[in-house]
Amino acid sequence: MVKQPLLLLAALLLVFACNSKPPDAKQTPAAPNTTSENGITYVITASGKKIPQAEKGITIVSENGWTQQEMDFQLSYCEQMFSGQEGIDPIKFCTCFLSKIQYYYQPIYVREAYEDQIKWNATCIEQAQL
Repeated sequence: MVKQPLLLLAALLLVFACNSKPPDAKQTPAAPNTTSENGITYVITASGKKIPQAEKGITIVSENGWTQQEMDFQLSYCEQMFSGQEGIDPIKFCTCFLSKIQYYYQPIYVREAYEDQIKWNATCIEQAQL
């Protein structure tokens, strides 16, 4: 009697195992569509928007960037952090840097962006020199 339920269970397992599809191979995302202008590489989004390309293979997390409220908060905080720096205009630096990272990093990851995006950091500091 015990053999019948075991045989039935084995038969069901065999049917399901034979009918299951193998998992799809992981598809790697397509390389982003890019263009270069004046030595700067831009990613062209699906909607046609040009966004500066980030370092370290960071991908776009928001094609529209941060909300105005998020940007205003981050600008204010950044300007406060750089207000004591000699020879740097905090408004110019923060506007430059945050305008680039807003597409690649959520607002809570600004510090990581500052550490990751060395070229943008240097470019924005250069532009903000007094």
